[in-house]
Amino acid sequence: MRPVFWFLISCLLPAGSIAAEISLRDAVTGQGLHGTLTFTLLEAPVAPQADLIDRLLEDTPARQLVAVQGRALFELDKPAAVRAEVPGYHALHTVLRPSPDNQGWTLMLDPIEAAAPPVATRADRLNVSGWVTDADQLTPVAGARVELTDQRTLALSDPSGFFEMEINAPTIVDDMPEPMSLRVSAPGFPDWVQSDLVLGPGGYSVTVFLGGPSPDPGTQRQLGHVQAWPEAELEGHLSLTRQEGPGDTPPSSITVGFADAGCTSLCGRPGCLNACSHSCVFSLETYARRGLPDEWIASWNFDALAAGAVAYRSYGAWHAFNPLPEGSWDICSNACCQVNPPGTHVNTDAAIAVTPGLMLVRNDAVFRSEYSSQNNCLLGNMSCTNGDLSCGDGFAGSPAAGWPCLADEVGEGRPCFGHGRGMSQWGNQLWTQASPPRTWRWQLDHYYNALGNGSGLRTATISQVLVIDALRVLPADAAPGSHVTLELDVRNLAAESHEHVLIGASLRRPTGPFIDDPANDQPVILPPGQSTVSRQFAIPVDAATGQYDVYVSLFIDVDQNEALTSTDLRQQLLVADGALKLGSKLFHDRFKFEGKIDRKP
Repeated sequence: MRPVFWFLISCLLPAGSIAAEISLRDAVTGQGLHGTLTFTLLEAPVAPQADLIDRLLEDTPARQLVAVQGRALFELDKPAAVRAEVPGYHALHTVLRPSPDNQGWTLMLDPIEAAAPPVATRADRLNVSGWVTDADQLTPVAGARVELTDQRTLALSDPSGFFEMEINAPTIVDDMPEPMSLRVSAPGFPDWVQSDLVLGPGGYSVTVFLGGPSPDPGTQRQLGHVQAWPEAELEGHLSLTRQEGPGDTPPSSITVGFADAGCTSLCGRPGCLNACSHSCVFSLETYARRGLPDEWIASWNFDALAAGAVAYRSYGAWHAFNPLPEGSWDICSNACCQVNPPGTHVNTDAAIAVTPGLMLVRNDAVFRSEYSSQNNCLLGNMSCTNGDLSCGDGFAGSPAAGWPCLADEVGEGRPCFGHGRGMSQWGNQLWTQASPPRTWRWQLDHYYNALGNGSGLRTATISQVLVIDALRVLPADAAPGSHVTLELDVRNLAAESHEHVLIGASLRRPTGPFIDDPANDQPVILPPGQSTVSRQFAIPVDAATGQYDVYVSLFIDVDQNEALTSTDLRQQLLVADGALKLGSKLFHDRFKFEGKIDRKP
């Protein structure tokens, strides 16, 4: 019997309400957390956005539910806006939707100060680590035997449930690492096996729940045996109320359908393998970290993975804003939607970290950014579900499904493996090997916008998550040859820091040329939410006097060289008309005292 106390709010017991277990867990270790859920009931679900949910909790009578040892019982007859809080963890905001088919919710909270996963000591090595947790008790399992079956490498979990081992990295042939399997066993538990792991050098970390089901085999979509691909049909989805404001605010969380409370056993919609009986809530970035290594290949080049990170995040975010009306989850966890097993890799983590919050947008809304393994229109012996291969060899697309033909020469001669819509995943890697190599920004523009020449569904652009709210020029009255400070109030709409941002600036009289100062283009780190940043601007000594407009921009440093180039992604341009006045240097010097001040009486 579980050593757990149930805390039940008596006013949540109307006739016809649906009871289900809700648990709070550490998103890294999977262990149970003692925390509080603040909630309010809704007449209709809204988008899972933190500011919107906080406002609802402030404006309506809110109630609380306490989870002890990671569990509580929740009874709902209508949707509920929820904020889960545990000391030492980021709050998780979500909207729970009751469903007769739902056996419970698992809320995975991100630690505020999570240690970085271990990385191998050499470039040709792979570190495999993770946490072993009792699926029933939500407590660590010590002494669990962890082995990589193909390499006969053994580790034992310590009292905290942590294990770690290092091996020679799997052999990579034609950009595909040799698959391997992970087995975890302990007395009193059935073995837990994760097969078809396609891991490159670096570090892989996984959460293991002993006593629960193993991950389904064949989760890595690129291995070639996956037959299921998401459908293009979008009808029947809800369009949820979202918070208003500039920029493209991503959802704070996403609810994913699984077949177990440990968020391990993958599931799909009816007719696509096993149906989903449990709903797991992740922050959007944790969701992307888990899924990217199994949709792309972690040994691929960085720009291939970063392009995949934006596509994966955007596809999930669309479903968080447009869930199906039936069921309690936004998106399923198997190949019918997006694969989301319980493991992360340092290479894909890095791709997520450079692109936090970025999505694709079209017609002022988040775009359902479809992709498949190889979109070249050439029929072969792979799993091709594209019903319109009329574009021909060397072209991606499916015109019958709204995706016009796109010249994609890196795919030429490669058989179709997927549905032909959106981005080609193997194309991502191949474009990073082209001459010159293409960046993640270029690839997203290529596949989703035809580099500005797109039509039909191929007209999406990268979203704006960095916003300039205000600009101050200090001082606003200066002289040629002097410096001014440009101070910006900014917002990062993503839930995690943007660590590769540049502040660009220019001056211009209404009819004159631009004056730039690239030497002071300032790299900054923008934490989530509001912050104030600044940069200097050196005014040339020969600048003409008069009133100047001040231009400031925030750029994501795509090539990470700390200098503004055409490769970088501009997020916002703000123009402050007449914000700087340049007077003559002589005028300013007349009032400049350079001697000593005699303070004697």
